Amino acid sequence: MEQVTEKKVLTDEEMKSLYEINSKVQDVIQELGEIELHKLRLEERKNNAKSTLESIKKEEEEILKQINTKYGDVKINLETGEIINVS
Repeated sequence: MEQVTEKKVLTDEEMKSLYEINSKVQDVIQELGEIELHKLRLEERKNNAKSTLESIKKEEEEILKQINTKYGDVKINLETGEIINVS
């Protein structure tokens, strides 16, 4: 005759605890994903800002080259526009 084994099942309290832990883990995983997405967006903004800065620097160099061609080696007071000879 075969012996019948009793089926073992977690208690409601144990199931509730496991469910809560699993839910917390899923929340943290989602949070980490959102953080990574924010990092990617920030990196893209950073790269765009660097590119813009490079363009501005090139524009500045061109303007300074034009000024130096026209006025020679000078300093400019940016508040008044006054040209100050360096030599």
